[in-house]
Amino acid sequence: MFIELTNAAEMHKGNKISINPAWIAAVYDFAKQEGGSLTTIVYGGPQGTTWEVEESYKEVTRLINSNAIRG
Repeated sequence: MFIELTNAAEMHKGNKISINPAWIAAVYDFAKQEGGSLTTIVYGGPQGTTWEVEESYKEVTRLINSNAIRG
């Protein structure tokens, strides 16, 4: 099972990303500029990849948790 997220990185903005939630090590919010809006970061994979996604921290963790229940 994969979760589908939306890429927020400038070069790939709006493209869909399918990620195996078993490979996700961390999800966190990050402000690119001090006092700026938050961006959700998903971190994981065998090389320690980060993905910047449009979905909120709460939405990403909900998808991971609902996938774990089904998996």
